[in-house]
Amino acid sequence: MSELRRLTVSDGDALFSLETLSFPSDAWSRSQLEQQLTDARSTNLGVCVAGNLAGFVLAKSLFDESELYQIAVSPDQQGQGMAQLLLNALVAELKREGIARVMLEVRASNLRAIDLYTRFGFTVDGRRKDYYWIECGREDALLLSYQVNR
Repeated sequence: MSELRRLTVSDGDALFSLETLSFPSDAWSRSQLEQQLTDARSTNLGVCVAGNLAGFVLAKSLFDESELYQIAVSPDQQGQGMAQLLLNALVAELKREGIARVMLEVRASNLRAIDLYTRFGFTVDGRRKDYYWIECGREDALLLSYQVNR
């Protein structure tokens, strides 16, 4: 049985563990995660399975827009619709808060994430050339957005 809930500072250790597992070369520090968890403008949701954090989504809002910073699902839970569940919950929460648009950026090579976002209804708005550093050079970022009040 899974439980969807807001993340709090008490989830910091579990969040950091899943963060470093999910983003080994780009993981946020404990301090950055704590800042996110304590910021009143943030929406931080997690899915727990058998009491363990199995997925999360982190976003921050300003005025009527929100930026989706990260979404991650534990490798052993992937392919079961958990990312879709997290996106649905995030959008529902942002809608209640009066947010009109969610924005994000994603590596152009992250085809699995791009597929998730576009199937959900995000549209590609642009590209940031050479935005990310990679081992053999640079990589573009795709800019996507989703209109919350559809």
